[in-house]
Amino acid sequence: MSHLLAISVGPVQEFIAAARRTRDLWFGSQLLSDVSRDVATAVEAQGGELIFPASTDAENVANVILAELPSGDPKKVCAIAKQAAMDCWSRYVNDAWAQAHGVIRKEIWDDQKDDVIEFYAAWVSGTPDYSGDRAKVMRLLAGRKNCRDFPTAKGRAGVPKSSLDGQRESVLKDPAKERWPERFRARLRIREGEQLDVVGLVKRVAGGTRPYPSVSRIAADPWVRGNKDKPSFRTLLELCGELPIDVLHRLDESSFPQFKDFPFEGTAVYRSRHHEWEEEIKDVDQVSLSFLQDELEEFPEPNPYLAVLVADADKMGAAISALGTADAHRGFSTALAGFAASARSIVNAHHGVLVYAGGDDVLAFLPVDKCLECARKLHDDFGERLAKYGNPTLSVGVAIGHFMENLEDLLEYGRAAEKAAKKIEGKDALAVHLHKRGGSPIRIRAKWSDDPDERLLKFAQLMNKKLIPTKLPYELRAMSKIYEPWTIGADEAIRLDLIRLIAKKQSRGVETVRKELEGYLDGMNASKLLAFAEELLVARQIAAALQQAGGRPTLVGEVVS
Repeated sequence: MSHLLAISVGPVQEFIAAARRTRDLWFGSQLLSDVSRDVATAVEAQGGELIFPASTDAENVANVILAELPSGDPKKVCAIAKQAAMDCWSRYVNDAWAQAHGVIRKEIWDDQKDDVIEFYAAWVSGTPDYSGDRAKVMRLLAGRKNCRDFPTAKGRAGVPKSSLDGQRESVLKDPAKERWPERFRARLRIREGEQLDVVGLVKRVAGGTRPYPSVSRIAADPWVRGNKDKPSFRTLLELCGELPIDVLHRLDESSFPQFKDFPFEGTAVYRSRHHEWEEEIKDVDQVSLSFLQDELEEFPEPNPYLAVLVADADKMGAAISALGTADAHRGFSTALAGFAASARSIVNAHHGVLVYAGGDDVLAFLPVDKCLECARKLHDDFGERLAKYGNPTLSVGVAIGHFMENLEDLLEYGRAAEKAAKKIEGKDALAVHLHKRGGSPIRIRAKWSDDPDERLLKFAQLMNKKLIPTKLPYELRAMSKIYEPWTIGADEAIRLDLIRLIAKKQSRGVETVRKELEGYLDGMNASKLLAFAEELLVARQIAAALQQAGGRPTLVGEVVS
């Protein structure tokens, strides 16, 4: 008898969501993908015919696996698949132990290491109605996940919890009571008082010590591109190369070719953040650091903002429900895998870092000046690849935030922007949220068909040409409050007031402004004026990044904080 089998692997929250460093985030998603890949491989080895993913060669394997079992006992297949998941996790655990056992409390490590992997499965007998079978097995899987397993807690009194999510006790020895091996804190990049459980430590050290681009490096990328051809920049590179590798982690240029012009930790170019090295690495080379700081006096400090891009497909349920056969679903899965592979190339081409691309969702970090172009490219590529499957679309949220914000907060900003985009009627939208370190966030959103990305980039370019004053958005917000009570004559009054205000602040004449902003000034009311002001505020941040990428100082009046 044939069966349709569905498996879900976790934990998603601990592997992906809980992270303090970008390496934690990237490695957690990679780890979950590897565990899922081994589960899919085990199902295939037992005679299963994979549907999602269509192949274990996919860029990333999502944590839900769907397969046909032409014959055999699904219970036995699931038992073997679960063991494959456990074995994959154990390899990473053993790797982490080999690298960090000198700072681990073995008794707590042993309590936790076998109590991490979540594995849920459901199956139904196969019928000619594939669509109905798939809907039924997914309902059963959802029900099984709701009936969670609750193993006996193994907490220990007096032991601090993990700093990442607070679920488990720390496996780290107390350095005040048991001496750590020399320079181990620097290798783990652990701050004073930070605690890690088994999952956190595995994400931090397993799989080797290959550095992963930090949020500060991504934020600094426009500055790097704007200064890389200066002779003084080459001196800066030489000084960075002289610092110890555990002070200034060097990126692998074959893995991250987009950062070859400055393959180092981004904190190096932020003079105001050099104290972090002294906090994390007690014996930092003060002489080399002093030379670096002196050289940085030749440059303005980089703008400290970066973009978090979170994308998710729309109308996927309808597209999948319309797939009448397993083969059609495999074709759909193959198209998604193609997009996931393409997403990495697209993000890299825009000087960003892809954390995860599962086919219908994307998480990436990008420099501010490239984030809108990248979002548009991802949207269009997804639409082209999935066009024959009911035209599902891609909604994208972009959150611009300071690199000193907690990583969890930056991720939450990005997810909130993505949710805002998907709340627009019909979805297929872009939302951009700007989180400055002071004040409330600025939130804008629009359908992709309205070309919000082109509009924001145009405004940014007009600001850099000084056709739109950089302080204008704040005055427009104040103006919108004045006109809010008006019920008659507001449109024309706002249009004339807007032209007057812009013309007063620039030297090229009102006709130039009218020509550049034609189409934006007509039909203004108080709410549209506020929306216009908020778009200009977002464009102002993008303009600052474009300025630095062009090798020019940050916008006049722009506060780098």
